[in-house]
This record gives sequence, structure tokens and C-alpha cells, in this order.
Amino acid sequence: MKFSIITICFNSEATIERSIKSVLEQTCKDYEYIIVDGASKDGTLDIVKKYEPLFEGRMKWKSEPDKGIYDAMNKGIRMATGDIIGIVNSDDWLEGNSLDMVAKTFKDNREDVNTLYCGDIVFHYNNGEQKRMDANIPLFKRNAPLWIMNGIRHPATFVPDEVYEKIGLFNDKMKLSADQDFILRCHFQGVQFCHVNEVLSNMSAGGFSTDNTKASLEASIHDRKIMLEENNIHGLKRLWLWYTWRLMVVISRLSKKIKNN
Repeated sequence: MKFSIITICFNSEATIERSIKSVLEQTCKDYEYIIVDGASKDGTLDIVKKYEPLFEGRMKWKSEPDKGIYDAMNKGIRMATGDIIGIVNSDDWLEGNSLDMVAKTFKDNREDVNTLYCGDIVFHYNNGEQKRMDANIPLFKRNAPLWIMNGIRHPATFVPDEVYEKIGLFNDKMKLSADQDFILRCHFQGVQFCHVNEVLSNMSAGGFSTDNTKASLEASIHDRKIMLEENNIHGLKRLWLWYTWRLMVVISRLSKKIKNN
């Protein structure tokens, strides 16, 4: 079994070295590492080129303008030749044994390629605090009918290439939520979910998806409209899903404001 690990980046010189090193230091060496750069103007590519020889032919990269994060992810998936694909954003990093843990779970699960392998994640806040967030598949399944993704962390989710062939790639019309849309589509099209009961990935605070700003809210609203439309959800069901989601967003944002104050 071979892994494809994908990192997308743009002007990421401050963080990408940590991401690259976390792949290089994997105890499992049966992988290829794909970096998709959006034509960075800083020193990102200098860092990529510095580490390229250390991968001994297992790294490949490209740098060109793209239409956004999900377009870049799709480019990486199309380049991938591995059996299982993982995405490590340029400000995230893997645990040293992550690939071995996924490989073991995959084998224990009878090498089922119609399954997402979902691990746990540690979220690192700017003030130095850390919070472990375990995958919770029962919670995910309870919320999925609302077209809301809870309990699954995309940076700690590994996807067999056959799932992408079956479900399709990320919707690059979206700005913030195409990973959620993809995982929900997997659920509704019969893909199974298996918990890898280990911390696989680390995620930094401060990204667009976690900044709780007006811009991130507008992006979420934009994506929600696309999600409901392109998954053919109309009529009363669409109204129900729209206003249920809006209420949950308001409660979540108020909760974060109270906590920060």
C-alpha cells in the first residue's frame, strides 16, 4: 500500500518547513509527497527545493496560479498515484507515526477502500493552549442529516483513491467548506467511516476557517448556498436546512465571542 500526501501552499515560508519535516520524518516510508504551490512570492519554494533531495525521489511539486485552496487540492489529487491520500495544509503537521497508524487500521479493516479513515487531531491555539479533538463518528452521523459536519476533522482524514473516483473531487466553487461538502457527500453515497484511534495531525489556529470574522461568515454563507443547490436540496427541506444551520452558526459565533472576552 502506498500513500500520497499532499500539501498546498501560498506564501507559506513561515510554516511550511514544519509541515515538510513532519512528512519526511514518517516512520512509514511507502509514500509520495506532492506539494502544490499557488505561485508564491516569498521564500516558500526555496524551502521546498532545500528539502526535495532528502525525499530521495519521493517528492514532486508544481507552482502555478490557482483558483483557490480547493482547486489546488484537486490538482494534487490528480497528481497522486498512491492508494490512500492525505492532505496536510502548510500550517499543519503530522505525528511521526501517522501513516503507520492509518496503514494498520486499513489492514485491520480488511483493506476496505470504500471507507474514510478518520483520526484525532490536536488544535494549537495562538496563546499556547492545546486541545485534542477526537473523531466522533456517531456524532457525525447524527448531524449529517442537517448537512452539518461535526465530529470528523478533515486534516486527520485519509481517503482511498477509489473514494475520490466514486464521489468526485472538491467543489472548487466553494471558499471554505468544500471539505465538509465532500465528507457529507461520501456519507450520503454509502462510504463508510473508520476511526483511527490515534492523534494523526496537528492544526494551527488563525486560519480563515477558524478566525470568526465577517469575511469567514460571508464565505460560509456563500458555500452553504452552493452546497444545498448542487446537492439538489430544494423546497421545505432546503428552508429547514438553511435556517437550522444559520441558528447554529449564530450560537457558535456568540459562544466564541464570549469565550474570547
